[in-house]
Amino acid sequence: MKHRTLPLLGLILLLALVIGCENSGEATSTTLRLNLASERFRTSRSLLPTAEELTIASVRITGTGPKGQTIDVQSTDQVVEIGNLTIGTWTLHAVGSNSSGVALVSGNLTTLLSSVTNEATLQLTELVGEGSLSIQFSWDPDQVASDVRLEAQLFDQNGTTVALNVGALNTTEGTVTLAKTLPAGSYFLKVQLYSQNVLVSGATHALRILDGVTSSGSTELVIGDLSTAYTIMVVNNTMLPIEGIITASPAEAKAGDEVTLSYTPNNLPEGVNVDSLQIDWYCEGILVQEANADFTSFPLAGVHRYDVIVNHERLGSLGSSTILLDMPR
Repeated sequence: MKHRTLPLLGLILLLALVIGCENSGEATSTTLRLNLASERFRTSRSLLPTAEELTIASVRITGTGPKGQTIDVQSTDQVVEIGNLTIGTWTLHAVGSNSSGVALVSGNLTTLLSSVTNEATLQLTELVGEGSLSIQFSWDPDQVASDVRLEAQLFDQNGTTVALNVGALNTTEGTVTLAKTLPAGSYFLKVQLYSQNVLVSGATHALRILDGVTSSGSTELVIGDLSTAYTIMVVNNTMLPIEGIITASPAEAKAGDEVTLSYTPNNLPEGVNVDSLQIDWYCEGILVQEANADFTSFPLAGVHRYDVIVNHERLGSLGSSTILLDMPR
């Protein structure tokens, strides 16, 4: 599996430091003018959190300056002014939060405030805090043997493996819940279901963890069976992550037909195109093709789950889409 190191989120707070001067002598204090300017000041939703949970609604700015002077300001506006700041070196810290007060991202800046240095940039580059992951997987217990097992792998957005223990399976009901406390950020989860040491189903998910929030969901692991019907189910996952759809050609495949699956993103922001995406294909949780928007194969009779994991260099863009391909005998 191909992984890329992705840069941190580019939320930017532009701090315009407007210097106040008196007619006689050098000023000893200034006014801080804060501009909140970023293409991501409002973001779209993720797979598990809601749109509101991923939208920065307010920013809190704290700082310390010369002679022990401090500031503590919270604003929902794009511009805020803070007066009577002592000239000298200031250390600033900013935290962006959603409407529920959940901290999303933070940044720091040390800058000299003077009549010469009248502009500075504070970048919000660190995701804040930690949250919990809780996802239940289910399957038909009548379609597996008593030795059924689930294997799971979790990766952060840089592709680094994150330890994840699979708890005890409820073999009677055909369920298991994966749970873990994680630092805030984007993650990629891959699971595979085995019966009699044979892979019978699998799934992949792009996940987003927020500070103090439990990201929960459920996924049915479909075990392929024969059917005369050819149906497609599209599951669009979210951005940040990227959303998209998978289509199949031919639309009504016959047994033994060559089938081409095509992935099309549908919520790319301005300046991002398909060529800049990393698009990988998985079948039943197994990587079958890398870095291509199309995948062609001769599927066997039965139900097959195909997942697309799509990524871009922007932080939090990791997304996934799913199709269930039902091939007749």
